[in-house]
Amino acid sequence: MRKISLYIAASLDGYIAKADGSFKWLEDFPNPEKSDFGYAGFLEEVDAILVGGKTYRQVPAFEEWPYKDKACYVFSRHATKESDNKVVFVKNDVAGFVRELKNRDGKVIWLIGGGEINNILLRNGLVDEIILTYVPVMLGSGISISGTAEMEQYFETVKTETFSNGMIQITLERKA
Repeated sequence: MRKISLYIAASLDGYIAKADGSFKWLEDFPNPEKSDFGYAGFLEEVDAILVGGKTYRQVPAFEEWPYKDKACYVFSRHATKESDNKVVFVKNDVAGFVRELKNRDGKVIWLIGGGEINNILLRNGLVDEIILTYVPVMLGSGISISGTAEMEQYFETVKTETFSNGMIQITLERKA
């Protein structure tokens, strides 16, 4: 069975984006050593990505879709585009679709986010690993890493790494 990994950055108070979906605060955070925080190595292990509709709509900010060589599944109740050879839009039974995807042959599945899709997959026990990079900034409000619905999930810390700019990356695995 394939592993789903939520690889994501969050503020100290647990927000992955501002309320409007922007993440400029993350792009603007100092990174004098130009570290990629393990991103390139992680991306080599991935052959599919899962992304929520609101997060996907932030894509026009990119000049070019950065994941052309990965299968991409966008989860949106309001998808206005048709699926094509780059992106498959999924409107119904998110958890069922992802369960079936996990059972296919392949590499790691990257859960990009956002909060709503994270919540659905966490609540359904489908996230196997979280690689969370804490950015030492407080946003005060915004989009939570796990959305708004209540849940109680337990993970075990398997690795921590501290970077010179103050970011801390924690790798966690779902407790059995």
